[in-house]
Amino acid sequence: MATEQKTKTEQKPKTEKVPGLRVSAKVAGFRRAGRAWSTVPEDVPASEFTKEQIAQLKADPSLTVVAIEIEIETPAE
Repeated sequence: MATEQKTKTEQKPKTEKVPGLRVSAKVAGFRRAGRAWSTVPEDVPASEFTKEQIAQLKADPSLTVVAIEIEIETPAE
């Protein structure tokens, strides 16, 4: 029984790839889409933004925005 429990806890969580954005600001603390952005790139799932917010982020010259795929953990079944 201990072996069975150990096997379950050692299994890697399942993941999936989702659309995301890698966003960084030219000046730390710049705010857009309800967030303060850093000069260090931050990966955020695109689902956390509305279509309008994504358009604002991409259009803003104070931000660098790159479309990426993010690997996230899926909920346990």
